[in-house]
Amino acid sequence: HVEWHPQRAMLDGQIHDVGQVSAVLARIKEALEEKAGCPLKGAAIAAAGRALTTLRVTEKLDFSSPREIDREDVQQLEVKALAAAREEMARKTDSLYCVGFSPVTYYLNDLVIANPLGQRGSSIGIEIIATFLPRVVVDSLFSSLAKAGLAVESLTLEPIAAMAVAVPPQLRLLNLALADIGAGTSDIAVSREGTIVAYGMVDMAGDEVTEAIAQHYLLDFNSAEKVKMQLGKQELLEFTDVLGNNCRESREAILAVIEPVVDKLARELSAVIKHSNGGVSPAAMFCAGGGSLTPMLRERLAQYLDLPLERIGIRTRDNIEGVRFSSDDLKGPDIITPLGIALTAIKPREDHFIRIWLNGQGVTLFNVQKTTVAQALMHSGLDIDAVAGSDSAIAFELNGQPRELKGNPGRAGKIMINEVAAALDTQLISGDRLEVSPGERSNQPAVTLSELAAEFPLPQYVINGTAMELPLVQRINSLPCQPDILIRPGDKVEIRPPANVGELAVLMDLDLSQVTIKVGGSTASLDTPLTPGASIVVGIEKTAPSPARTGEIPVTVNGLSVSLPLERSMLAYALAQADIKYTGETRGNLVITVNGKEAEYTALLNSGDKIEVFWAPKA
Repeated sequence: HVEWHPQRAMLDGQIHDVGQVSAVLARIKEALEEKAGCPLKGAAIAAAGRALTTLRVTEKLDFSSPREIDREDVQQLEVKALAAAREEMARKTDSLYCVGFSPVTYYLNDLVIANPLGQRGSSIGIEIIATFLPRVVVDSLFSSLAKAGLAVESLTLEPIAAMAVAVPPQLRLLNLALADIGAGTSDIAVSREGTIVAYGMVDMAGDEVTEAIAQHYLLDFNSAEKVKMQLGKQELLEFTDVLGNNCRESREAILAVIEPVVDKLARELSAVIKHSNGGVSPAAMFCAGGGSLTPMLRERLAQYLDLPLERIGIRTRDNIEGVRFSSDDLKGPDIITPLGIALTAIKPREDHFIRIWLNGQGVTLFNVQKTTVAQALMHSGLDIDAVAGSDSAIAFELNGQPRELKGNPGRAGKIMINEVAAALDTQLISGDRLEVSPGERSNQPAVTLSELAAEFPLPQYVINGTAMELPLVQRINSLPCQPDILIRPGDKVEIRPPANVGELAVLMDLDLSQVTIKVGGSTASLDTPLTPGASIVVGIEKTAPSPARTGEIPVTVNGLSVSLPLERSMLAYALAQADIKYTGETRGNLVITVNGKEAEYTALLNSGDKIEVFWAPKA
């Protein structure tokens, strides 16, 4: 049964008048009940593809040493990736919420792997497609059906439904594109290597063609729609404009009116298809939906996709497996999406939306692959780590070696599905009642730089014949810092003896213009290497008198003017005087330059030198 909207209650795939839509649904329900001879209580529906927003995100989880990857590791990685997707989307808009995700690729030690579970490695990674929908889309669909006395039995997305019929799983090894060209929007899906790799949408379709006819010939929308539908059937069309004038126009003249709109639609469809397919055209393309019958559209698509015309097909109900028709009604491309909705509804395992109850509240979840308790919690904004009672840990580098510190053990919460104990990775099905109570997260471990340094013995040297202990060089992410600063995840910590005479001079606060330094009996320079136990002689400089060096040299550090005593002209002193220290924030690789050239801490400075300290993006 087909029922036309008396007025435009929907625009660009979105319900704008729930009352009008529910009235149309009620009339359809009544007509079908009369034909079927039984009451109808539920319906299968699809949300417009324009509502779907996807985001690809890649995340990585590093371990302090190679280990066997368990289910908790994979789950932690997926949670990390989905959290990153939510954060990235939140920076763009707060009107969308995440309804699920699909893993695309897993990595083990940066190499692609089908499943990291049970493998050994020092890192795992994942690329996911996270899916977002505006809440108003789902709510308006549910509300319209409820007002018509119908419950939602199945909910999917229009491009998914169309793909189920036009490009079934056995064809998805091929690189194919589908465009479901409806009234307000054109939904796009692309298959490759056995799966659907991308969804897309163009915010224009058949209505734009209708509007072009209406504006040119002064017709109301419904009259213009009838003219458009007759373009493929008649050479001479008759219609009455809003002023009451009876008009006659040739098919060729009307085609000339709509040609710019059809060209624009084809260009935009082709651009989105190529973008969704990695920048290249697919091997072939299917068109579905009533808008795919628009004159000239196939030809323009073939032109912009650089494909032979025979590679642009219009999908009809012919050769659809598993479906038998009792009449010749509804046999055009506009039946494809309704058929996909029906097939989705009668195959629960392929239902792309499920409805569950979480702590008594109804939740609708996108279900491209399997939907787990963890995904339901993420969708609802609950803290998974709190429910899992996850152990906290910080991983960092200490002198180039990975190090991990764990906090106190946490306590897991309780997860029940239909009053049966479950876990975070338990799969959910439509109708499940999920009850979750939080546990207790472990305390975040806290360790300061000085606490780490206490693990290291102080280096000893023989200085002027006397054994002496000297402090350690202590840096975080290549910057000097206060001893009480907390170590953070990802920090690169250095705690070591001085590597050369220049670092020794800084630790001993020596004025290099007033002393000479010998190591192992040989006169040393700033770069002379040192090892603990070395014999060092520090003597007073006895050269001929020279002009007093009591002045200062001006330099700039990140634009800040700094004056250094001549006897403290080393780069390390300039950084200390400008208070350049590690503050706990890491944004890439630390770079220190003097007059545009990278420099070491022991570099000697001259008057007017420009010092820059900044974070460079990681390669």
